[in-house]
Amino acid sequence: MGILDIVKQALGGKGKSTLADKYFKCPSCGYEKITLEMKRCPGCGVRIKSMFKKKCPKCGELNDLDAKRCKNKECGYDFEAEERRAKKRVWRCPICGYEATYYMTRCPVCGTRFG
Repeated sequence: MGILDIVKQALGGKGKSTLADKYFKCPSCGYEKITLEMKRCPGCGVRIKSMFKKKCPKCGELNDLDAKRCKNKECGYDFEAEERRAKKRVWRCPICGYEATYYMTRCPVCGTRFG
């Protein structure tokens, strides 16, 4: 957790929201509190994997939620590489907005000291 996240939490703001944090509606029965962590819909028992697909950003093919690569053999987009890039931690200066992939004790742009 970065300093900006700590400040946001202290001020009552929320951190970044992801699809895993959201609720979806079951297209089969209408149950409204489906999360992507669930295996089956509590209302009708349909598998969550069969309800939702992720679209390949390269070719547009619809893939299972847990697919590691695009099922289109000509494309082969690596979803895991995208997840690794998304999980890379970034620290941002609350004063000037400078972003770094390493923890900063002082902002190299504006000179603000942290912690």
